[in-house]
Amino acid sequence: MSMLDGEVIVCGQSAGPAVELVIYGDEFYARYETQTGYTVVYDTQLGRYSYAKLLNGAFISSGVHINKPAPLGIRRHLKENPEVRNQKFQRRYAELRPPESQRLSHEALTLGPEDGLLSGRRLTEGHVTGLTLLVNFDDVRTNISGEDVNEMLNGQDYQRNGNFCSAREYFELVSTGKLTYTNYVVGPLQLSKRRSHYINNLLVEEALDLARVALQAEGKSLSDFDSRGEGVIDALNILYAGRTQYSGNLWPHNSVTTLFRDGVKTHFYLLTSAGREPVDLSIGTFCHENGHLLCRFPDMYDYGNRDGDGEKSQGIGQFCLMGSGNHNDQGRIPSPVCGYLRDLVGWVDNTVWLNRVESATAKHADYSTVHKYPTNMINEYFIVENRSKMGLDSGLPDSGLAV
Repeated sequence: MSMLDGEVIVCGQSAGPAVELVIYGDEFYARYETQTGYTVVYDTQLGRYSYAKLLNGAFISSGVHINKPAPLGIRRHLKENPEVRNQKFQRRYAELRPPESQRLSHEALTLGPEDGLLSGRRLTEGHVTGLTLLVNFDDVRTNISGEDVNEMLNGQDYQRNGNFCSAREYFELVSTGKLTYTNYVVGPLQLSKRRSHYINNLLVEEALDLARVALQAEGKSLSDFDSRGEGVIDALNILYAGRTQYSGNLWPHNSVTTLFRDGVKTHFYLLTSAGREPVDLSIGTFCHENGHLLCRFPDMYDYGNRDGDGEKSQGIGQFCLMGSGNHNDQGRIPSPVCGYLRDLVGWVDNTVWLNRVESATAKHADYSTVHKYPTNMINEYFIVENRSKMGLDSGLPDSGLAV
């Protein structure tokens, strides 16, 4: 998914100007604060973010929007009761996760039939062509063109707007040429409702039907995006106009929806923002969410269930695309996929067992090699990587060997 851990994000309001908030969480559960530390909630009656207070352990609006002084008695850094938080998390998790993933325990995710990967259709080798839709809302439009998106996703030697490479080049690099992932871009397409409507109403079906009409005009159909001939669209990506909305169904996410069209059906899809101007385009979140969608990579951070305290943890943090590394350098230089995950999907050709050699050289960006040191515990080993601050590691907070 797409975790934020204290990033300052511009958030829109229907009855006031956009505000900068500090966000902790992901699409399953998140907490919002002002930059002075007061927890806030979006008050739909006011159409604005308001100071939060607790009622029976859950956030409610104080009725005072954040452009006014905080009411007396409101404390900073409020948190919901862990039981309330877990109920909200589980409800949203059940909405977004495929049913088969929900049935697996944490141990089964690591040691079960997928050996640590998410269940579901996996596409990690060969040439895969996804379908990407650029959509405008009735009240929010983007100045980004379909060609701008095409270059970001498919370009060769792409370095616009500070991006290290295109999405295609990213997956070719970290898979050592095993996966070539391109996208056919359609749009901008015009949705019928205002942006706020789609916070609680998923826009996928409306966007797909608009795309189907556009594809027919170009002599194509949705069946062209089923590389295996299995009746399933390989990858459906939807980029919406404007800033990222960290709320409801517009929070960047991937999930499952089944829609039958042109003899094929949708399955996994990605929804994220494109931005307002071409300069806003960045590959990080697109690559992270397609890591889930295509490769079935799990998130490499704790959702808050591991210790039963409801508190998320950074996990591998900025050192992997599937931690929070997709946000490195504002998403323009996402961290590579870590060695553990590259190994699971078969992108590693050489395994160096460090307990069997006197010395070894860990080369930077040698994505086809993994260095392992096993312990005496069953199913436990350490992985050592050279994470010098260069290439895709340029956005890391530190440099050297990572274990």
